[in-house]
Amino acid sequence: MKKDKIIKKLYACLDTADMDGFEKYVNKFIDEYDESEVSQELAIFLAKEYTASRADTIALLMELIIRQNPNLALINYPENHFFRVVIITGSIELFECYTEEAIEPHLENASDEDYKAYYTKLLHLAAKLNTLYSDQYEPIIKGINFNGGFPNESDDSLLSIHKSDFETMNDTVNLYNIMVGRRNVIKALMDKAGMKH
Repeated sequence: MKKDKIIKKLYACLDTADMDGFEKYVNKFIDEYDESEVSQELAIFLAKEYTASRADTIALLMELIIRQNPNLALINYPENHFFRVVIITGSIELFECYTEEAIEPHLENASDEDYKAYYTKLLHLAAKLNTLYSDQYEPIIKGINFNGGFPNESDDSLLSIHKSDFETMNDTVNLYNIMVGRRNVIKALMDKAGMKH
């Protein structure tokens, strides 16, 4: 089955909350394609579907994917697609899922030194990615990027917000939540690496 058809089936399963079907198509993906490619495609899928209000659902999907094949977590690869999704989204829920399902089992028999060294490596990657993404953010200025509220025609005691202004403010709130989430993920990584913050 072609990759794009499998991905469409995954979206259809998500739309109908068909977790059995989702598992079935994840397995089909695993059977027919290379683990690194499947990991990347599924990470992209999770990142596209992620919103703060759906964090628990997306974490559940990540858990399901990793349990189907723990190698998809690619925890020793430089790509580490699922960890990148954690940083892109700034989701502590995805971070907790990823550490619980992939990293902790991998480090189960590791020495304390190796345990901290692994999390330190992830911390450096997270800091690098955080800087990369944060450098792309632009200031949002009221009166330039959006106008804010204006009197409602039918009742001047009410304020209306133009649709494009609402979208700008919504995007700004989402970016703010992502930045706060990344800060929390970095703090959690520092804790696991044995560092003080």
